[in-house]
Amino acid sequence: MLKIGVTGSAGSGKSLVCEGFRRIGLVTLDCDEIARQVVEPGRAAYNLVVKAFGSKIVAPDGTLDRPALRHMIVATKGSREKLESILHPVIISETVRLMDEAVRSKQKSCAVEVPLLFELGMENLFDVVVVVTASDSTLVDRISCRDGVDRESAQKLLAIQMPQSEKIQKADYVIENRGEPGAVFKSVNVLYRKLVNQRLTKK
Repeated sequence: MLKIGVTGSAGSGKSLVCEGFRRIGLVTLDCDEIARQVVEPGRAAYNLVVKAFGSKIVAPDGTLDRPALRHMIVATKGSREKLESILHPVIISETVRLMDEAVRSKQKSCAVEVPLLFELGMENLFDVVVVVTASDSTLVDRISCRDGVDRESAQKLLAIQMPQSEKIQKADYVIENRGEPGAVFKSVNVLYRKLVNQRLTKK
C-alpha cells in the first residue's frame, strides 16, 4: 500500500489536501482526529492530561476544554512539551494501528494528515511526504479566523512550530494552497497520478 503523509504549518490546508485524496478514493486518516479520540473521557490519555494540567482544562461536560488547553500551551513555558510527552506516543501508536488496518483490508493507498510529522520523526512511516504551504500572512489570517483569536495569538502559535521553510526542504512534494479548493484538488489529482505511475514504473 502506498502511504502518503500530509503535513504543513497550522492554517496551511492539510485537511483540504486530504479531502482531495479522499475524493480520489484513498483511505484518509487525520492525526488531529486521532488525538481527539485518545483524550476522550475514560481513556488513558485523558486521565494523564487532566492529571498534568488540572481541572481548569476540563469543560462542564467532562471533555477537555480545548481552547483553555491551547491558551495554556501558548502562554505557559514548558506546557507544550509536557502535553506532547503525554500524547505523542499514544497518537503515533494509534496511527500505525489504523494504517495497518488499511493494509490488511488491501487498500491501494492511504493519506494521513500529520501536523507534526517531522517534529515526531514520523517521515519513515510513509512512502511519500507532502507539505502543504501558504503565505505567512495567509496562515495568520486562517488561524485567527479558525480559532477566534487575534493576529498576535495566531503568530505566537506559528512561532512555536517548525518553520514552513524547513518543512519544504524536508518534503518529497509541495502543494500550495492559495485558498482555491478546486486548484488544490487538481494539484492532488496530478500528484497522485504521478505517484501511481512512478510506482508502476518501479515494478
